[in-house]
Parts: sequence; C-alpha cells; structure tokens
Amino acid sequence: MAVKDQVLQVLTSTQNLQGFVSGEELAQRCGVTRASVWKAVESLRSRGLKIEAVTNRGYRLLENNTFSAEGISAFLADKSANIVFFETIDSTNTESKRRLAVTEARKLHKTCVVAAEQTDGRGRLGRKFVSPQKSGIYLSIIYSCRTVANPAVYTASTAVGVCRSIEKLFGTETKIKWVNDIFLQGKKVVGILTEGVTDFETGMIEAAIIGIGINILNNPLLPQDVAGGLLSENEDSAAKRNELAASVITEVCAILDGGEKSVKEAMKEYRNRSLLLGRTVEVSPVIGQTENNFICTVKDVTDDAGLLVVMPDGTEKVLQCGEVSIHSEKMCYNE
Repeated sequence: MAVKDQVLQVLTSTQNLQGFVSGEELAQRCGVTRASVWKAVESLRSRGLKIEAVTNRGYRLLENNTFSAEGISAFLADKSANIVFFETIDSTNTESKRRLAVTEARKLHKTCVVAAEQTDGRGRLGRKFVSPQKSGIYLSIIYSCRTVANPAVYTASTAVGVCRSIEKLFGTETKIKWVNDIFLQGKKVVGILTEGVTDFETGMIEAAIIGIGINILNNPLLPQDVAGGLLSENEDSAAKRNELAASVITEVCAILDGGEKSVKEAMKEYRNRSLLLGRTVEVSPVIGQTENNFICTVKDVTDDAGLLVVMPDGTEKVLQCGEVSIHSEKMCYNE
C-alpha cells in the first residue's frame, strides 16, 4: 500500500475524538519517516482532501467523507484492483467500453471505474439509471476472462458480493430479486448491469463489464414506493462511500477469482437471498410487451442463474431472461 493510502487510512479510522494524529505516530504506524508522512499529506491535499496540520497536535482529516480514488484505495483489500475515479461521468459502463476499445482486456483486468455522479447512467435494455451526486455509488468493474459464457452468472455473483458488503458495513439483511436487483425492506437499493465485450477475431467474450449502482440515500427522483436507500436522510452518507465501494470491489473480485467452486458457493447464497422462491409471479418473456405474459410459481435458481418455475399445468420451465413482478408487493420496478 502506498504511503499516502496508509496515511489516509489512519486519519480516516482514528478513534481520537479531535481527529488529530501526530506526525510521529503516523510515521510509526506507516513504517516510514516523518518526512515521508509530510510528502504523503501534501499529495493527498493536491487531490482535494482537506487535511489540517496543528503544531504539537499533528494532522487531522477535516472532511473524512471525501469520495475519491485515494479514499477507496485506503480501504481496498484487493490491491490488484485499480481505481479510476470521476466526480461526474456519462456512464461508468460506457467509460469502461471506451477503455476496452483501445487497450487489451487483460491489461485492464480489475480496473474499476468509479463515479460520484452519472449523467447518462444505464440499466437493463437501455433504461435510464438515475445517478445524482452524493446520493449513491456508481462503479464498473472490468473483469477479463476469455471463458465468460453467461453474463447472468457474473451478475448473480456480483449481487451476492454487494449483499455481503452491505451487511458487513450496515448490519442490514438484503434480498435479491432475479436477476439483477437488490432490495432492502421491500425497496430496491441496488441495480446491476453486466455487459460483455467480444473479441471480433475469435468471437469470444474476453471481458465482463460489471456495472453497479447503489443508492446510499433515498433518491427523491425515483418512485418512493419501490426505491429506497441504505441510510436515512439525517445520516452521514458520504462517510461510508469509500469503505462500501472498496468492500464491494473486494468481495466481487474474490468470488470471481475463486473460480467455479467460489461461484457455485455464491449461487447457493444467491438462492438463500432470493425474494422469489416459492412465490407466484408474473413473467414478461419479452420486456415491454404484455401479450405473452404468464403466471407461474418460482421453484429454484439454477447454477447458471436461470429461474426455474412451475407452470399452472405442473410443467417446469427455466427462464434465462425476462422480467418478473410480484404484483401484491409492487416489486415490478426495474431501472
């Protein structure tokens, strides 16, 4: 870990009520000289972080809620991930595609494009994903793998990683609505969009772009009966954004790095977190068209993230795509 990241982590996590950490203590905890600490502080300041220095007291971070690449990196356990941060961007998935268009996927493996705001965020089928500043975390993970066969498995594994992070940091239990939405207390708080990038020479998918949008605060621009947030309006939302983004990246990459065994375990957890198992739902096979809708009961989620349903006549069917709604609970909203 770079010295500036170590310094930021200490300043962010200090238990001192005044927030001050002496230069000597910082040097000892980071295993460097005081001169190196000073250089690290200056580097952090140049990135926009406000760090106060007081004689005989030391340093303290005046705004420990600054959402930044340095803030995320300070909490990042997976140091092979590379954080690319934007205050505002059109879409983190779109930016990931732009980078993959000019650089080999293997060189961008675990590049994580993170933004505080998206002006043209996208959900499934090109739907707009509302992404205002300060209310959420918007990130995309480029995961290079020439054996990607089913993006739905990546989406499902990501949903599990996000749920783990939310429960670890917020102590709240979340549920997953097949295939890409995460709910807290009956309201959607996370949307996931996985896209594949194909090598035109081989015809194989060489990288997955995993887009994740998390509502930290309730977004007033979204329908209030279906969309929610992780924190209430009077809580300090930004203070957790760096830590949550780092945790999500670490958890998701850990599942995917573990290969088939790890993904299989994640799929078991996905089933246990499912909102739909045992429930009667309405399925739209072609999203946006209702003439072919049908009612069925959800029996299971398959290892390849398909939805196993039982039809009214007792026959079973596996759905690989489509839109599912539970009308009695108004869970038909998808971004």
